[in-house]
Amino acid sequence: MSASSFQAVEPSVCIRLNRWRSACNLLAKLFCLSALSFTCVAPAFSQAGVACLIAANRKDAFLVVQASVKSATAVSGTYRLVLIKRNASGTSQSIQQGKFDLQPGSDGLLATTMVGAPANTELSAKLLVETDRGVSQCGLPQ
Repeated sequence: MSASSFQAVEPSVCIRLNRWRSACNLLAKLFCLSALSFTCVAPAFSQAGVACLIAANRKDAFLVVQASVKSATAVSGTYRLVLIKRNASGTSQSIQQGKFDLQPGSDGLLATTMVGAPANTELSAKLLVETDRGVSQCGLPQ
């Protein structure tokens, strides 16, 4: 086989191998993404028996963010509220955490935060609640 015929065959072999590798990489990525989506589908409050909620209400140029928790049975645990604000000025982060105790069938306000939010401000919030029965989490936007 001459050198010129070898070079003519080599690119098609490489193209086939690259397509095979690309297809395998794509399948691997899709598998990983589907595995992640299945872990996020099950609501955490069903395992812990605790429901969490984040509410945001506008008050003038501010957003009032309230984090609360509700349980049908008596429960105690810890919470962590993380707020991230993005706008033209940059990004800021606020973290509040603490302990809580709930009586059966009650709900409790865990934290209230007022955030300056002029036009074109993007706010995201995550609430993580840990008890002896498991972990619950919720967020904004949902």
